[in-house]
Amino acid sequence: MEIRPGIHQVPGLKWSNAYLLVEDEGLTLIDGGIPGDGSKILRYISQLGHTPQDLNRIVLTHSHPDHSGPMKELSRISGATIAVHEKDTRYQPKTGGRRLHYPGQPPAFGWNVPFLRRIPAHETIEDGQVLPVMGGLRVLHTPGHTPGSVCLYMPEQGVLFTGDMLLANGRRFRRPVYFPGTDLKNYRASVERLAGLTFDTACVGHGDPIRDEGTARLQEMLDSYSWISPRWTEFKRWARLLFPH
Repeated sequence: MEIRPGIHQVPGLKWSNAYLLVEDEGLTLIDGGIPGDGSKILRYISQLGHTPQDLNRIVLTHSHPDHSGPMKELSRISGATIAVHEKDTRYQPKTGGRRLHYPGQPPAFGWNVPFLRRIPAHETIEDGQVLPVMGGLRVLHTPGHTPGSVCLYMPEQGVLFTGDMLLANGRRFRRPVYFPGTDLKNYRASVERLAGLTFDTACVGHGDPIRDEGTARLQEMLDSYSWISPRWTEFKRWARLLFPH
């Protein structure tokens, strides 16, 4: 499904979103869904008239397994490199390389076990880096959901890939899912940074992308957003029910 010229949302993924950037020089995948979604991505690449070997680069917005599930398989089949921020990786002394990692992650093994596989990080990306994709894909380090969360920004096209920093229903942004390793202070600073960008289209990690007036819709969310921890908000709600004034 083409969202903007050359920017496709891979159809058929039920849990999280993956986006394919299509150029004559090759393909770039942003996130990839859960284990098993690799076949759907390869099928869509074929439908677009490309081969798996046209996939040059895989960029992860963060290392959670619902976004990185099929990365090892896709990289092996296509030869694509896997890029992620260093803070969502762990160094492996035995190999001298890095693998995906996030706080609270279950043990990762070399076995073919869904959600527990070791996934290599071939490249690390950093804040301000511009990847040579569609005229410039700018990396924004936006910690909060995970320490190494990034958003990817195309200022000329007015497109922002948010990962799980921002979710949406096609009309409005909503708060992200809290996960082990979420840092509310960092999340707030990162979202306020995103609010300073100019963009129309927001390709979110879960839900439906926002296609128009992205900056204005983000400001609408911030105008009514409570920065109090959701657990604290829930506690107060129950307290009011149990101890009404």
